[in-house]
Amino acid sequence: MQLGEILRLAAQRDPRKTAVIAGDIRLSYRDYDAAANRCAQLFLAAGIRKGDRIACVLFNSAEYGVVHFANARIGGILVHVSPMYAGPEIARIVERTTPRLLVVDAAVADKIAGIRDRLTSVEKIVVVDAGFLAALDDFPDTPPRIAVDPRDPVAMTFTGGTTGEPKGALVSHAARHVSACTTAIEHRVSGADVAGILTPMFHAVGLMIWYQATMLAGCTAVIFRKWDPAAFIEATERYGISSVFMVPVQVRDLLRCPEFDAHRLASLRNIGAGGALTPEGLIAECREALPACDYTDHFGQSETGPLTILRPWHNVAHSGTIGQPATGVDLRVADADGAPVPPGTVGELICRGPFMMEGYYGDPEETARYFRSGDGWGWTGDLAVQDEDGFVTLVGRAKEMIVSGGINIYPREVELVLEEHAAVEECTVFGVPDERWGEALIAYVVQRRETGAAVDADDLMAHCVAQLARYKRPREIVFVEGIPKTPSGKIQKPLLRDAYLGGRRLP
Repeated sequence: MQLGEILRLAAQRDPRKTAVIAGDIRLSYRDYDAAANRCAQLFLAAGIRKGDRIACVLFNSAEYGVVHFANARIGGILVHVSPMYAGPEIARIVERTTPRLLVVDAAVADKIAGIRDRLTSVEKIVVVDAGFLAALDDFPDTPPRIAVDPRDPVAMTFTGGTTGEPKGALVSHAARHVSACTTAIEHRVSGADVAGILTPMFHAVGLMIWYQATMLAGCTAVIFRKWDPAAFIEATERYGISSVFMVPVQVRDLLRCPEFDAHRLASLRNIGAGGALTPEGLIAECREALPACDYTDHFGQSETGPLTILRPWHNVAHSGTIGQPATGVDLRVADADGAPVPPGTVGELICRGPFMMEGYYGDPEETARYFRSGDGWGWTGDLAVQDEDGFVTLVGRAKEMIVSGGINIYPREVELVLEEHAAVEECTVFGVPDERWGEALIAYVVQRRETGAAVDADDLMAHCVAQLARYKRPREIVFVEGIPKTPSGKIQKPLLRDAYLGGRRLP
């Protein structure tokens, strides 16, 4: 299915139902569908044709969905750019992807003006402000007559850039339709749900995975422009939000929010979490605080969509894993030749299926590296082990593997041990050069303040000594106030390593 059909069919099925609530905006499916058609006509009037790129720099909003579906209906390729990027970062992405049209949030218009001379491919800039939807009334709401094949590319989302410059993953209509179906199945999303849209829509999981699944199912989507746990609690109580997708740090923020009240969140039946690994203990904490709400852990990539699911009925017995392969996902823990390794053996996580990206835009070398076996398997770069029951445990990224004294050490194994300590809120482990061993382990730790128990580095080191071989123990444990992350919640270890080597200053 081409993605524009997701909204059209939902509007055909239930035209008067509320599709989106975003601040003061409330639109029925009929009106939302019409707005997408009008926006498509605006793009056509601006000279955009099938296959052209449109870059959008938008915060979460009802208008973001309109732009997304309008682009899909004209066969365009929407380049999703974070509005939190600095001007030069935005300019670099625009220079690489050469869009003809730029759609920007009014809040970043000045930032765009400051780099306008670098945006040489951009012929027109459309500013999304409070009057944007009303201005679309100048265009007809007739569907554009453009033949779009589900195999056509529809969007480009950028990887988190945790190991270098972000790469643009180019995906087709069909690939992201499959991902939306998988998400709806695994998170048990139905038209009865009022769904919270909290994660950034410019990221693959926010728009192309979660938001699209809610539109596919015919939910009412409550869109939050920015993350505010108190505002989420108020909106859940007001609108009856029943299903939501968060990154783990948002889950923690919610549970620790001074306004937290389980009674005000009584409508919430499922929290889906992904974008980053769920720290050990957070699922149990969530279950205790919200006993009537399920917690569905979700792991995937911008290149693929959902890959594994840790389902609510598994998340106690299989804590620490990322679950089993999601519906429709062909997944394997493989050796260097792509052959499956025995259960309990470390290998690289590889996958294949109709959800795979087309490749990295303008980067044939990285594309060839990702699909290096040449048989449709994508090499995720994640190192993992799989048990006899199919549950997968990540042990680190291939590029983050630490080699100390000639022995491979997987950071996640050490992080899991640290996370088991009651005083540890979150942590990350990375390698730094060491004259004797080649590399040594450094652990950054955020203390859990409400435990009331003082803990120092010696206490945590003793905890590691009791559970880890000597060569796996951190050389140093550094307490920090917080650990910087990408908008999708991923930890940027290269930045942390560089900061440590430069004097332990966090970026």
